[in-house]
Amino acid sequence: MESGIVPTTVSHLLHLLRHTCLIISLHQMLDSALSERDTDTDLSQSKQRSPSSSSSEIAMSSTAGQVIKCKAAVAWEAGKPLVIEEVEVAPPQANEVRVKILFTSLCHTDVYFWEAKARDIEHTLSETFENLGRHHCFLAYLVMKLEGIIVESVGEGVTDLKPGDHVLPVFTGECKECRHCKSEESNMCDLLRINTDRGVMLNDGKTRFSIKGQPIYHFVGTSTFSEYTVVHVGCLAKINPKAPLDKVCILSCGISTGLGATLNVAKPKKGQSVAVFGLGAVGLAVSSSCCFYAKKFGVTEFVNPKDHNKPVQEVIAELTDGGVDRAVECTGSIQAMISAFECVHDGWGVAVLVGVPSKDDAFKTHPMNLLNERTLKGTFFGNYKPRTDIPGVVEKYMNKELELEKFITHTVPFSEINKAFDYMLHGKSIRCIISMDA
Repeated sequence: MESGIVPTTVSHLLHLLRHTCLIISLHQMLDSALSERDTDTDLSQSKQRSPSSSSSEIAMSSTAGQVIKCKAAVAWEAGKPLVIEEVEVAPPQANEVRVKILFTSLCHTDVYFWEAKARDIEHTLSETFENLGRHHCFLAYLVMKLEGIIVESVGEGVTDLKPGDHVLPVFTGECKECRHCKSEESNMCDLLRINTDRGVMLNDGKTRFSIKGQPIYHFVGTSTFSEYTVVHVGCLAKINPKAPLDKVCILSCGISTGLGATLNVAKPKKGQSVAVFGLGAVGLAVSSSCCFYAKKFGVTEFVNPKDHNKPVQEVIAELTDGGVDRAVECTGSIQAMISAFECVHDGWGVAVLVGVPSKDDAFKTHPMNLLNERTLKGTFFGNYKPRTDIPGVVEKYMNKELELEKFITHTVPFSEINKAFDYMLHGKSIRCIISMDA
């Protein structure tokens, strides 16, 4: 594990803020060979045409109300390669939308669940596989889910989407009716917040996927490792149809989480210092940051905690005249969370926790750290409301206020989806786009 400390200008993903940042990496850095090996080859594939919706709309009109047969990547067993199968996708029911997936991707959480190593899920997944007859389909999940899709048909009660609309599915939702959705301070929808245990649709408690009559289950509400999927309307953000889906699809999860954690929660002012713990896609979005790539995202210095015989928060405090102004933790490590909080300056420092800890972790710090006017906050999906806010994030990209291309290190065809898992398992990618039509 390496860690880095840096006075830097957030001139890339957060260039609209143009803040001076201090970056602390507690994630393993990307393989240095990435810069000269896989990237050049795989990125060349990303120059494929941006999808047009015109021909898709014509095809879609003939499939509304019918069962669609298509290909999907099915996880029959935890940790085993996904298998491309032909599945049947039922029409959408009330408040549901069936969509055609054009591009998808995955994040570390997808890999954790696939390996059954995610926080608190070893026992849960073993029960799920047994209870579902081991026919649980991880068709996609960004905690977590990165997709670019077009609406194929809508169910009863859906009024704000129509066939042909471009949308981004999100692993959490926005019903617009509950107290959380009506609050300006929360995005934790009572109805549609992430649920890793529910593999069925809310409307009738049934799955929309099957193989020869055998149910195949959804995952976290999106299931996008399939050419078609059915999603609750509250988990779909309608976006600008001119936005390239092979780029903006990565806004469905980690990138928006890191961006929102900074803009909506940490809220650094111009010239303030920011420490980022963890330089995966979320952390990179915060700095908008692993050695080779971090500098492209605005990082100029690094600190490795193993190089010091004192806690990293003390090292940071010494280097920054008492502490940084803001800290964002993106690892899920409880020690990183404590360090992030304790490295901020007293009087005005704010630490934001993004990573998900293990269930038995306990956050321990001296009460004086709070009494000395340090602030500790948490965030979920960067405090973005999916339907309300994500279209605006897409517009930031369209207006060149946000850079997404630097996060995309690989592109693979759907038939080679397991390569995307390999790239992430071996630390070779930030985001790998999976092209469904390639």
